[in-house]
Amino acid sequence: MAALRSFATIPYLPLLSLRPAEMRALQELPNKTKDRMLPVIGLRPWLAANLLEKGLERLAEAYGPRPTIVSIDAAELTDKPRPVHAELAALRQSAGGYGNWCSFITARPHFIPAIQISDAAQIGVQVSRFHELGRGLAIVVGSGALQGLQPLAATVGQMTNGGLDTCFVLDLGKGSRDPLQLAVLVVGYCNTIRQHCPSAAIAISASSFPADFTSINHQEIYERTLYRSVRDQLIGGTLIYSDRGSARYERQTGGGGLPKPRIDYPLDGWWLFYRTETEGFAGYRNRAQALIAATDANNNRFFDANLRVWGTQMIERTAGNDTTAIKTPARSTAVRINLHLQRQTFFGDQAGLYDTEDDWGG
Repeated sequence: MAALRSFATIPYLPLLSLRPAEMRALQELPNKTKDRMLPVIGLRPWLAANLLEKGLERLAEAYGPRPTIVSIDAAELTDKPRPVHAELAALRQSAGGYGNWCSFITARPHFIPAIQISDAAQIGVQVSRFHELGRGLAIVVGSGALQGLQPLAATVGQMTNGGLDTCFVLDLGKGSRDPLQLAVLVVGYCNTIRQHCPSAAIAISASSFPADFTSINHQEIYERTLYRSVRDQLIGGTLIYSDRGSARYERQTGGGGLPKPRIDYPLDGWWLFYRTETEGFAGYRNRAQALIAATDANNNRFFDANLRVWGTQMIERTAGNDTTAIKTPARSTAVRINLHLQRQTFFGDQAGLYDTEDDWGG
């Protein structure tokens, strides 16, 4: 049985979560982009909904029945637990080789499973069950679990014929500003995986998106630099670029009121930040106009009006005084993620980047 997707053909594997901005950004992508990428969706409560099904419905609305890697986010502290928290807790139970999780995935035929690894004694049974489904298998290894990578890779290798139709996702968490130094460690992790799973693909993921913008107006996308450095040091095999879609690794919590209006614009290897002290829609309009007018040292515009996707339209509409376009931090975030997902899915493929034939609206 062939896996739902061949990891060798995936150019981009973003780690996304069931949050409004990320789902809107994903939903508004061209169908060609959705077909080409392969997201890892972390399950969590959807807004104030009582049931997990509400989040699954939102994912279906955003991405349809396409093959999707589905993982489960870590438990979140809450003062007001709802039924959805109990549902997620049940899915995290490791008994019977994570039997609840296996049943949940099995019942949804377009889900590619990401195994849970917190209980080492139950991993082998879980991997065996998922491998028998024949859909493909993801092993998301967070930064806190990297020290246990060797026995984990050995178990996966034994149960999957050396990593057949599997992908290890090394989730390094908060991205380093010294990616070249980090690359040395990552190469070691990759070699450990390949020792036990020579057929497995490997994705390298992190998030270096900043939390404070008072003193910066641009930043390198360090995840790309890390990926490039690791790729240059490894021989053969499938290596996939991954990040968090330009979302932060550490979520900002409440307090301090709304952030100042800001429009972020992703290029292939950089983020540009246009921030203002002007409150409300007027601030977003001013920043959209400044972005569209901005040029580099050679007088080339940063804003690419030829990239016809939803995020482009939102910026243009905001600059044109459309008060229904970018008017909140959440909408601005969705615009940034939408543009970033498009660019990274077609990184190095200019023809594919601009070939967006879908109808797109507000």
